[in-house]
Parts: sequence; C-alpha cells; structure tokens
Amino acid sequence: MASRRLTALAGAAVLLLAACGQQVVSAPTPSSSATRSPSVTPSRTPSPSPTASGTGEGALTVLAPRGFVEWGGNDRKVNWVAPFERETGCRVTYRPWEYVAGNPVNVDTFDVVAAGPDLAGKLVADGGAARIDTGKVAGYSGLPKWARELVGDHGVPYVWDTTVVALKDGAKGSIFEADGPVLLRDSPLTIADAALSLGFDDPYQLSADQLGEAVALLEKNKDGRVYWRDPVQVIEGFAGGATMAQATPYVLGGMAGAGLAVTRAGGPVTGWVMSWMVSARAAHPSCAESWLEWSLRPDVQREVAWWTGTAPANPKACTYRITEDAPPGEAAKQARVGTLCDEHADKGVVFATFPAVDCGGGAGSCTAYDDWIKAWTSLKEE
Repeated sequence: MASRRLTALAGAAVLLLAACGQQVVSAPTPSSSATRSPSVTPSRTPSPSPTASGTGEGALTVLAPRGFVEWGGNDRKVNWVAPFERETGCRVTYRPWEYVAGNPVNVDTFDVVAAGPDLAGKLVADGGAARIDTGKVAGYSGLPKWARELVGDHGVPYVWDTTVVALKDGAKGSIFEADGPVLLRDSPLTIADAALSLGFDDPYQLSADQLGEAVALLEKNKDGRVYWRDPVQVIEGFAGGATMAQATPYVLGGMAGAGLAVTRAGGPVTGWVMSWMVSARAAHPSCAESWLEWSLRPDVQREVAWWTGTAPANPKACTYRITEDAPPGEAAKQARVGTLCDEHADKGVVFATFPAVDCGGGAGSCTAYDDWIKAWTSLKEE
C-alpha cells in the first residue's frame, strides 16, 4: 500500500509521512523505484456498469497523470469517478499517462485530458484542443480570475501547485550553482526557474540571448545532478546525500514530517496550473462537458487536493463544510485541505505560460517551446 501511495503521490498526509520514513531509511541513492510497476493498467475502466441517469453519450475517455483521477483503484475510499458515472450515465475509461515534452499527442485517444502549461500550450498551438464555452460551464465563474486568465478559453482549471527549493542541513546558495548533489525537475520548463534566478521579468517568454543565459547557468556544476519526474525520487535523493532539490510544498512537508532536516529556500517561486482540456475531435463532447463541471465541484476539488497534495482551483474547496453525519476522518481531511490552501497562498508566484515566438501574445520576439525542448535535451545528454 505504501509503495502504491507514493507512486501515485496519493494518500492522506499522515500515511504519506509514514511511507516516506519507511522508504528513505533503506534508499542509499537516488534510484529508479519511481518506475516500479504501476497499480493500474492503461485503458482501465473504473466502473463497469454506471447507472445511466444523465443525458450524455454514455462514455468518456479521460487521460491524466496517476493520482488525479481516482475510482478506488489505489484506495477504495478515494473515488470521485463512480459518483460522476452514476449521476451522468457517462462510463469513464481512464488512461494514466505521463506527458514527455516533445512527444506527439494523439487527440483521437481521449475526450478530456489533464494538461499542464506545456502540454496545454502544445495542444492549442497544434489545433488539438477544442475551444470551450466557459460561460456554460457551471462553477467556472467562481474560479479566481488569475487562474481563468492563465488557462484561457481552451481549458478549465483543475488544480495548481508551486515549485520550491528544498534545502538539507543548512545548505546555502543557488541550486543551479551548488557543488553538491542536487535534484532538478525533468522538464524544459525548469529553464524558467533558472531564468527567474537571473532576474528576467518573464522567465517563460525568453529571447534567444536570455534562453542561452539560462541554459548556461544550468550547465554549471552538473556533476551529481539528478533529473526527476516522480517526486519519490526527491525523497530518495535526500536520503542518499542530496543537499538541494526542486520540490513541491507537499513533498517538502512530507520529508520534514518523516524526520529529514529539510527546509524551504527563500525567494520567488514558479507555479503551474493543471487544467482539463477537451479534444478537438472528442467522441463524447456532452460527457466531456459534464466532466468539466464535475471536476469543479467543491467536494470533488477537496478530494483531489487531499489525495494529490495540490491546491484546488475552486477556492470554495478550501472552506468546504463537513456535514454532521459525515464518516469519521472527514473533518481531518478538510483540515488537511485547508492547510494545503494556506501553504499555496504565498504572494508573488510566477505562474508558467507556454513559451511562444510571439512572447505569449506580448510585444517582441521570443523563443518557441521547441527551442526549449532542444536545449533541455542537449543539457541532459552532455
């Protein structure tokens, strides 16, 4: 159970901390345990026989990273898919996946997809995402203006998170220039974190010269550097001697609670919004619309935040009230979500946008995301 929770970035905070403690004691070096056999299989259908009470097409194919769509496969108590199926009659086929920058996206393989800023930008640029009439999506108008503006009219905000720098044993200095072992998030958008440390006004819309400066900074002191995709690797890395790492507040809190002497570095941080997008060739558009509305409900948002450690897009999830007849543990769950909301309430977060030649619609000429991908790939291969 512990390995499944960690692999999916899942579970209540107390269980995660316990699991982290058990894992790191026996983890001598950063390893590939994050690639252990997944607990779910591709094309998994969560519920074989939903009650058809809605008006949709009766089916929906959902793509999302593991942990962000739960039907009880990792924990039978964590299931926000079955209620959706019962209410709408849309039978969900869930396909877990990990987006790798540069890989083509087949829009015929899904109706809705949970996309970060890089994939979202790619889908819009390639014409793979349908434009959403957000005025017709129940709950959308209650989302923060900044989140709606970041995502635009091709997506509906789902959750968001920040990237912070975790320090061990009083380590100091820049993570990009540190001599000791460090862990960086394996994404071309990490270039923006380096650009932010250089003081560029918009670290996600860079000129060719600025991109070159950011990459040059990343090329310093690369010995011992680890590029991670699964946050479990961060926990294992610190247990194996790493002194700095890019992480999330959830992982940082998990390590601290597990007994690792880890603190958070000061300074500005970057953030990202994960949104639901609809395929331009969605086979089940009505069920897709129902899913967008379902994902914004405060009770669903609360479950997602509690399970994944991310912040809910709908602020009502932060103050969602538990009824008196709620099962035991619900009050503690809401308290945890409230803590997550507080942890992510810092001002000054620089949120990711899609690197584009037109500088994201601004003035000037910037580098395209393909340039970022090439630079990042070259950086890792050197």
